[in-house]
Amino acid sequence: MQDRADTDEALLARYRAGDPSALDALVDRYGRSVYAFIHRTLGPEAAAEDLAQEVWLRVIRGVGRFDGRARFSTWLFQVARNACLDHLRRRRRHPPPARADSETASGLDGLAAPGPSILERVSGRELGALVDEAVRELPAPQREVFLLREHTPLTFGEIGELLGVPRETVKSRMRYALAAVRRAVRRRIRAEASSHGL
Repeated sequence: MQDRADTDEALLARYRAGDPSALDALVDRYGRSVYAFIHRTLGPEAAAEDLAQEVWLRVIRGVGRFDGRARFSTWLFQVARNACLDHLRRRRRHPPPARADSETASGLDGLAAPGPSILERVSGRELGALVDEAVRELPAPQREVFLLREHTPLTFGEIGELLGVPRETVKSRMRYALAAVRRAVRRRIRAEASSHGL
């Protein structure tokens, strides 16, 4: 059971009172979740580590505005969500240069030697990549709910509060997102299997 002194709100109060170790405890508690949320939201090309640090800087600067009406974790992931949205806006204004190596790599795909079956090859990391790709293709409202639910400690109710929608809407978006991800992954596995004559 968690000691009352270790609650997020207690740590935040200690930080406000000048105890920097309290912020370290919050970063230890939520740092990986914040990073995962950013990485999954923006994709592998994003500098998720830099953006995660920016989120914590925003928390430090905005700690005086946190009024306690929502849980700290809800507020924290709202800060992370806003940082992701800001990053996407900046990226639209200044798109990264195109990479030439992506075209040459795809030209070598057919040269691979025969190997293990598709089921043996689609494991762990590859399945994760298939899921990530399917999630990126979801409509934005479903993708956002999926990422918040899968990569943060937030409940459906807290996600609804964060997004300004009812809890049932969040649950519905999650159901549709899960169904769409399952369909997309199955399609990709079947396509891969048929391309290898399986």
